[in-house]
Amino acid sequence: MSTAATIPAGAGGHATPRRGAGRTEPQALTIRNVRKVYASRGRETFEAVKGMDMNIRPGELISLLGPSGCGKTTTLRMIAGLETITSGDILIGDRRINDLPPGKRNVGVGFESYALYPPLNVRENLAYGLKARKVAGAEAQVDDLARRLEMTELLDLRPASLSSGQKQRVALARALIRQPPVLLLDEPLGHLDASARQRVRRELKLLQREFGYTTIVVTHDQLEALSLSDRIAVMNGGIIQQFGTPDELFDDPANQFVADFVGEPGINLFPGVVRRDGGRVTVRVGDDTLVPAASTPADGRKVVVGMRPPDCVTGVERGLRGEVAVFEDLLEYGLATVVVPGVDERLVVQTPSGQAWSGGDALTFTAPPERVYLFDAETGDRLR
Repeated sequence: MSTAATIPAGAGGHATPRRGAGRTEPQALTIRNVRKVYASRGRETFEAVKGMDMNIRPGELISLLGPSGCGKTTTLRMIAGLETITSGDILIGDRRINDLPPGKRNVGVGFESYALYPPLNVRENLAYGLKARKVAGAEAQVDDLARRLEMTELLDLRPASLSSGQKQRVALARALIRQPPVLLLDEPLGHLDASARQRVRRELKLLQREFGYTTIVVTHDQLEALSLSDRIAVMNGGIIQQFGTPDELFDDPANQFVADFVGEPGINLFPGVVRRDGGRVTVRVGDDTLVPAASTPADGRKVVVGMRPPDCVTGVERGLRGEVAVFEDLLEYGLATVVVPGVDERLVVQTPSGQAWSGGDALTFTAPPERVYLFDAETGDRLR
């Protein structure tokens, strides 16, 4: 497999490959008001995907991120043609593919179930599709991709002798080797151990950049999504809660669910009451006060306050006052678990390297106003 040169990233934040002779150009992928409803006689209908809209640019890598059962894999299967669409349209380029069988959609698919051919060894599994299409240099492409995904030693083995992580690597390689205009990957790294996951994740991103597959990755692993993606669609209950860049999701969450799902360590969420003094807005938390950037909430409104541990600032005179319950020294930084009077949840504060805290120590902390998020206590919507 020859290496394609790349040019700097464009407005979408992803590199655009210069396509070599014979390579398939990446295609835009458009999802318009797509719904999937499961219905069976005698059972209540279930709407797995509720009016999804996404415009994915050619060569862009998108992650569908969310908890189990949120509709991620169902969406992928509808694009692949393995699930019928209840309503809406899916287009690859300008072509509507709703009614095309899977084999006519020209997408590469790597599902968590592996789906390898048991009688064939790994080399034969990878080369099968290339040889069926009479692609020149199939063996060389297999060898190159196996080297890059660190699976050369597996080429002569059959699937029955592989571990789950090795099978997943082979399934990923078989999807990649087609060099499709659209690539769909369902939990592509889920069965790999931590060390292999990091290496294969980096190589997957390099391959995607070099060959320009328009890619959708389904994952519940936020680190995987944040490190791989140009943009991320955070899903819950069959609905896209927010679709944006990793920075947008982390720094400007649309609602409480997104704020809570994205970020490690997780965001602190606790109740507060808005207080207005003329044009000045503060939030009362127990006996203490925080200053948010939000300017619209009415006086007396009950809110949920969000503060990310890395945004917390210690050594201040005003803020939330608490007592350290547990301190974890992680060398690069510390994590203090703090009990704040009037707050049922224990809060986590990230502290600078070299600071040590002990149980029982008093700790006062706050965050810059733009990093103090307010959410409606009933709907979870962001208040600005």
